Amino acid sequence: MKQAFWANPWFTIPVLVAINVGLLLSLLVPAGVEILYFNSWREEPWNTFFRWVTRLGEAWPFLIIGLLSLLWRYRIALLLTIGGLLIFSTSQALKVAVSKDRPILFFADHNLHRHVVLVPGEWPHGGRTSFPSGHTMTAFGLFGLLALLTDRRRPLLSLVCAVAAVLVGVSRIFLVQHFLADVLGGALLGLLLAGVVWAVDRRWLRHYAVLDRGLLRQKASSAEDA
Repeated sequence: MKQAFWANPWFTIPVLVAINVGLLLSLLVPAGVEILYFNSWREEPWNTFFRWVTRLGEAWPFLIIGLLSLLWRYRIALLLTIGGLLIFSTSQALKVAVSKDRPILFFADHNLHRHVVLVPGEWPHGGRTSFPSGHTMTAFGLFGLLALLTDRRRPLLSLVCAVAAVLVGVSRIFLVQHFLADVLGGALLGLLLAGVVWAVDRRWLRHYAVLDRGLLRQKASSAEDA
């Protein structure tokens, strides 16, 4: 799995830099300070920017890319379906098992909520579902899987995938939805599950030639036969 990610340095290097910087900050900075740091940043155009960026960690990118991949290759659509279901179920199970306070609840319990500047119209979730960040997990799972499937053949696409995944993680802190530790956990778990799905593809799915067809390829083949 490690060798697979290193086959695409355009994705792996930026992601590793971001994760290691995050790990270092998590050791040096008390929980919650990373959220307070963004107080002065919570104004336009950053509010709108991160409000849109965070949506890349939702289900719709999986759905859109999965549907489009049906035109090119059924196998990609199947892998995205497996990945999406695996990420969602793992994320929800861990949230319940860990039961960690969301940032807004943490600040309220420590009587610090008045010090947090919120993004207008973006009320943070409460409850005990902070770890891991599901949006971050989804983004790193999706874009990590795409990076594994394209390897080094499309460097610009790989770099865009890396930047998008990292920005989703930052957006969850910016929007006061998760702590840095939640984002790091989501990133690592997302990459791990992307590797698991890729391994399933390498071990089993690539042996079925029918999965390498697509709706457009099928029509092209039919036209040639005619």
